[in-house]
Amino acid sequence: MTMPLLRRLATILSFSIAAAATGASASTPAAKPPPETRLVASPTTIAMARELVASLQLSRSGTVRVVPAGSDSAIDDVRAGRADAALIARSLTAEEAQSLHAITLASDSLLLIVNERSPLHELDSATTRRIFSREVSDWKQLGDAGTGSIVPVTRRAGDGTRTTFDNAFGIGRVIPSGIVELATNRAAVLYVAADPQAIGYVSADAYEDARRRGLRIRALRLDGQLPGATECRRVSYPLCRPIVFVRPIGKPVGDVEQMERFLRSAAGSALIERSGFAGAPQ
Repeated sequence: MTMPLLRRLATILSFSIAAAATGASASTPAAKPPPETRLVASPTTIAMARELVASLQLSRSGTVRVVPAGSDSAIDDVRAGRADAALIARSLTAEEAQSLHAITLASDSLLLIVNERSPLHELDSATTRRIFSREVSDWKQLGDAGTGSIVPVTRRAGDGTRTTFDNAFGIGRVIPSGIVELATNRAAVLYVAADPQAIGYVSADAYEDARRRGLRIRALRLDGQLPGATECRRVSYPLCRPIVFVRPIGKPVGDVEQMERFLRSAAGSALIERSGFAGAPQ
């Protein structure tokens, strides 16, 4: 066989190998990454949401992302398809319930708090509404509650804790001047602990944690009651609220189904209790 013929055969063989490789590459599509599941969690439930994902090892594949947002925003995200599920700290409205499946996981309690230096020890619902709507703006208007400007500390609009509080006392959404808006229980605790003129509200678990850490705050009896999360199951108290898992109506799929199954289990109940909530009766 002559050299030119050998060179021609080598060229044909190299083109054949390249074509075969190209064909194999074209016929074998690259593996798609698994779809991302978005779990939106309110500030009150964010720690529980992260422990939920870690407990199920859902984050190992990188397919579940916990996104913090207020309860109102979380609900909007699920309804609009921007999120697959949410953990929120308030009840659904009748209109929201038409497009969402809700599971009440637990009970939680909010407590009114003041600085330890305040002489105030209790309030009724009517006076609480007047304070946070700024109808009452000086402690001397409340008799022996002290003197000086009252500094009400609330949560940001769209937060489930704020929604529960406002609804309990019929407080409007327009914020009067002189009210401080904060994002978390911790921020509210630290503010009230630093300002003798302040009054705020936080979850019962956040209050107990603050007291254990030596922060100078005191919880007020409201309408004669001071219930923790467990007591909220059986008393009539305006600041009891549910912890709720929500998703679109229909059969849950994938990671959402796994989350829901876990939250209904004994291990899920233990996680809820560790998060400071009182699990809903089975």
